Amino acid sequence: MAAVPRRADDAETKPRVLRAATHLFAERGFHGTKVRDIAAHAGANVAAGHYHFGSKRDLYVEVLRACFAEVRGILARSGVQPDPATLDRMSRPALERLVEKRMALMLSNLLGPPPSAHGTLMLREMLDPSDALPIVVAEFVEPMIAETAQIVRRLAPELDAERVRWCVASTMGQAFFYRATLPASLRAFGLSVFSPAYIRRLAAHIADFSTGGIARVAARRRSAHAR
Repeated sequence: MAAVPRRADDAETKPRVLRAATHLFAERGFHGTKVRDIAAHAGANVAAGHYHFGSKRDLYVEVLRACFAEVRGILARSGVQPDPATLDRMSRPALERLVEKRMALMLSNLLGPPPSAHGTLMLREMLDPSDALPIVVAEFVEPMIAETAQIVRRLAPELDAERVRWCVASTMGQAFFYRATLPASLRAFGLSVFSPAYIRRLAAHIADFSTGGIARVAARRRSAHAR
């Protein structure tokens, strides 16, 4: 029996193209990825890709948003997004544990093993931005900053908005450091991978280091106001 020819709107084509695009954009970045290569990896023709997603940029944005949704789902299922009223009732030790849990999830996503496509995509976008960068910042970076800022404000209510954002960047930036320097960090620490157990210890260290630093910054602000 002759095979039934696939149509451009074949329901299987869209997820195949999306998976292929995610892999190639993570591997090569937006600028280094060609639509024809995505189509070849997906076993589809270029017209089918255009039919489902439009331009290469549209496909890239679809890949990014799928990754954003995956990370948001992980955070939601892990219970690390308490509402403001719940945060207000949390003790300082509970807030510090929340920072640690969020860092453990972030590190697991960025470092693996294996490192997620999301982490690789974010790293490439930061180092070699596309014109989708405003979408990345508005739909992923700013919400992540805002969530962490809510915790920092309760740990150090005397800090102004600028210093809160600095504290957030200093905390989250530690996780991105390990992803950006992954091969060198593994070699320097004598590791083959960042295992789940190692990531838990690293998350605890980053949380202790960060919350201690936030307390120090807050103390300096109190001292300055007291003069």
